[in-house]
Amino acid sequence: MEKNYRQIYDEFVDSYKKNVVDGEDVGIIIMHLVQQFATTNVRLTVAETAMSRKHERIIGGTDDNDKPISVSKSDIMLAATHDAKEVRNAKAELKTIEQMINSLKSLQKGILNEYSHVGSM
Repeated sequence: MEKNYRQIYDEFVDSYKKNVVDGEDVGIIIMHLVQQFATTNVRLTVAETAMSRKHERIIGGTDDNDKPISVSKSDIMLAATHDAKEVRNAKAELKTIEQMINSLKSLQKGILNEYSHVGSM
């Protein structure tokens, strides 16, 4: 079973607390997170496509009284679907992964700067 991005990040943070890591270690974790970002982005695209199709069906339908469903009512109905939940979750995950990547890039830059100062002594 493949580890999810939170496990990878948490294990790295634990490792970082216990001992020194180098820029290469951080780079490897960044690569894992970038791969997870791409996978999650594909999942988001699939969910958005499914949600759009479902929205078309809802808008084209009628309610219990055989009246056309309004756009505002269809939006409410769509928000309650599994596809809408998947879109919300994927967007939240993308933000989280992006924040993790940015913090790791900052850490990597700091580590590389630290090593460059040590090397010039």
